[in-house]
Amino acid sequence: MRCTRSTKKLLTFIFGVLFVVIYCEFIIYYVVIMQCSWPDIKTPYNESQLLKAFIFADPHLLGPRKGHWLDKWRREWQMHQAFQSIILLHRPEAIFVLGDLFDEGEFSTDRQFAGYVARFHELFQVPADTQMHVVAGNHDIGMHDYISRHSDQRFKKYFNTTSVQFMTIKDNHFVLINSMAMNGDSCDLCTQARNHILKVAGIFKCAQDAKFCYDGIKKIEFSKPILMQHFPLYRKSDAVCTDPDAPPLPERNYEFIPRYHSLSKEGTDFLVTRVKPKVVFGGHTHHGCLQHHVYEKPEHFEFEEYSVPSFSWRNRPNPKFMLVSITPNDYAVHKCELPKETTIVITGIIMLFVVIWLTKQRKLIGR
Repeated sequence: MRCTRSTKKLLTFIFGVLFVVIYCEFIIYYVVIMQCSWPDIKTPYNESQLLKAFIFADPHLLGPRKGHWLDKWRREWQMHQAFQSIILLHRPEAIFVLGDLFDEGEFSTDRQFAGYVARFHELFQVPADTQMHVVAGNHDIGMHDYISRHSDQRFKKYFNTTSVQFMTIKDNHFVLINSMAMNGDSCDLCTQARNHILKVAGIFKCAQDAKFCYDGIKKIEFSKPILMQHFPLYRKSDAVCTDPDAPPLPERNYEFIPRYHSLSKEGTDFLVTRVKPKVVFGGHTHHGCLQHHVYEKPEHFEFEEYSVPSFSWRNRPNPKFMLVSITPNDYAVHKCELPKETTIVITGIIMLFVVIWLTKQRKLIGR
């Protein structure tokens, strides 16, 4: 039995709308993300030492107190689709999450926090051969003055972290820091972090000069480490930031409060003069920034610091992530776009109009 004209119209419309939904909720992520690629290392390197790292920050998964359930569902769906598209298209070997995994981690009960962690791993599933490393953010365990021993230990337990993590992946060294432990006072958290940083600094001094080695010290091949944390290093404001995704004016000129918006000057100097990084990555501000640092003491060294924009559409209309190619002596960074909220909406509207127009065409629907 031949379909009637109205049935053909209805089927055309239904399949058209279905395609619009599939495109805007699935395909568009691949279309945008595939436009970014791994950056090339300019200096010669050993292929076995090349590490491809995917870095993102501030997903801020909503908790039980804030946000409408629909907003929560929508943002988590977007981040899940974006993350899985990145994994499928770019196949990173290591993933670094720079804090504020959760929006209400410091306020959560143990049961709520366990649910939070389960949601995080469900949304950001990684292949078995891919490493994922996280640092704590202030929304995960609280600002320095409000961190309880329990919230700190809880985060460490679930994510197998410490306040200072030192790791080597494919001969590339990384130092991951709990920014709230850089307050510089005599609390247990800060004291332990300070001592651990001094220990890590000793490992690098030993790697450079055997006279600094002692029995039991960890032996490594020397190369400058990559420093990762939640807070940016000390800066007076974001006025130094000129990236297109830097904070808008006048927000860019608002003066930072040390230990709240960034590390303190003292904490920054202690950290970078001991670790002497080749590059620094941080989050927290939700905006992009590239800052060049120069130190003359104890000897001259300089490095770049990247602030990674938020990965969540709740924090900015155009979330970003970074693909970083790393070797022991060099690195290269590509900052990558995710679909803009306006792009998704406008694309959906235009495609719906096209579907309606096609539905009305007599050549398509027959007589």
